[in-house]
Amino acid sequence: MKVSINPTTQFVFSTSGSANSIEKHNTALQKLGLNLVYFTFPYNIEAEEYAELLRSPISRGGAVTGKDGLKSNIIPYLDEVEENAKKTLAVNTVVNKKGKLHGYNTDAIGLISALENALKSSSHSIKTAVIYGNGGVSGVAYHVLKELGLKVMLTGRNAEKVKAKKGDLGITDEDFSGPYDLVVDATPISSSPHFMEARGFPELLDGCKMIFSHNMPEKDNQFNYLKSYCEKNNIEFIPGSAMYKAQLIRQYQLFIGNISEEKIIESWDL
Repeated sequence: MKVSINPTTQFVFSTSGSANSIEKHNTALQKLGLNLVYFTFPYNIEAEEYAELLRSPISRGGAVTGKDGLKSNIIPYLDEVEENAKKTLAVNTVVNKKGKLHGYNTDAIGLISALENALKSSSHSIKTAVIYGNGGVSGVAYHVLKELGLKVMLTGRNAEKVKAKKGDLGITDEDFSGPYDLVVDATPISSSPHFMEARGFPELLDGCKMIFSHNMPEKDNQFNYLKSYCEKNNIEFIPGSAMYKAQLIRQYQLFIGNISEEKIIESWDL
C-alpha cells in the first residue's frame, strides 16, 4: 500500500514489529482521513530511547509492547501517567501532547471486556485463576481478575522475577494449590510447539476449565499451539483478539482525540 507523507505528517510508532499491523493501521488511518502514519519496528529498544523518539515533533505517540519489560521500564521517562497504569505498573499507550508524554493502559479495558464476555457465556463456574508470566500484562490481569471477584495467584518460569513482580505490585495474597478454573497465559509461549516445556506451565493446565492467552500468533499468520491444545482437551479458549477491539478503540481515541467508536470500528471493519 502507499502512504502519503508531507511536512506536517505525524507518526504513531509501535514496538510490536508486526508487518501485518503496518498495513492494517495505515489503511484505517487513511479511511479516517488523518495525516498520520503508523510505523513499527521488530527490534528491541531501550525505554529511554523510545521515550525520546515519542517526544519528537514528528510523533503523535506510540504503542508499547511487552518486550524486555518495556511497558514498566518506560514509566520513569513519562511526564504524566494515569492511575490505572501506575497501579498495574504497565503503560501500553503513550501520547505526545505538545512535547509532554502521557502514559495510559488500554489493555485493562480490553481484558475486562474479553473476560466478562467469556465468563457470561461459559457453562463453567469460574472462581479461581492463575496468571503465568511476570511482564506488563500480568499486573493488568491481576487487578482485572480481582475486580471480577476471582481468587488469583501469580506464577511463572522464574520464581525470583515473580517474587519481584509481586513486591512491585504490592501483592500480599498467599499462593494456593490448583486445580485452577482459569489460566491466564501472559507470555508468548503459545507460538511455540514446545510450549509444554515451559517451566511450571503444564501443571497449571491440570483440571483447568478455561485459558486466556494474550499472545496472538495468528496476527502474523503463525499457528497457535495453545489454542490447538485447548480444542483437543475440551478447554474453553479465550484468544488475545477478544480483548483487541475494546483496547484498540480506546487507544485510537487517545491518539486522535474527538472521534467516535463507530468511526473507528468502521475504519477497521471490526
